[in-house]
Amino acid sequence: MNDRIELIPKAPAIPAGVLRKGAIPAALLAALTSPLAYNTLERWEGNIMRVYADNLAGGLPTYCAGRTDRTAIVGTPLTDDQCREVNKTTLLEYGYTVLGCVNWDYLSAKRLIGLTMFAINIGKAGACGSQAVQNINVGRVEQGCDLIARTPSGAPNWSSADGAYVQGLQNRRQAERSLCLEKS
Repeated sequence: MNDRIELIPKAPAIPAGVLRKGAIPAALLAALTSPLAYNTLERWEGNIMRVYADNLAGGLPTYCAGRTDRTAIVGTPLTDDQCREVNKTTLLEYGYTVLGCVNWDYLSAKRLIGLTMFAINIGKAGACGSQAVQNINVGRVEQGCDLIARTPSGAPNWSSADGAYVQGLQNRRQAERSLCLEKS
């Protein structure tokens, strides 16, 4: 198997914990691979068709729309079709995580996309354990969505890399917050 193929992760199955919650509403499932989800992912992560060392992630090998793999060889090329498959897998993997930790009563398609983008950027545990998700889960949706971008005191939230404020991260948090606030 060549390096290009090895970089394409296997599409994830829906986790048992998510399935135990019941049938995933069709609109939510469709949102994860919608054009809006792909466009949003590629807008914030880029879509780089080679493995590169991500400076904001300490040199972690990264490719396509932000997929990381410590074993990937920097410089390995990928095709557009390969990145599309990688990005689909990323959206499903992180989207399933969000579906597993967020109360579906408070999810809309756009909110799921916003929270999935948040999880892709800060990590699954960070997103699911965040005050944002905790608030959404108890019905304080607006407060929870606001916490994606701002702390309760109004300071930028989740907008630093290596201890330094990054305006681009705050811009992304604001976009995720806007999606989160969407009711559809």
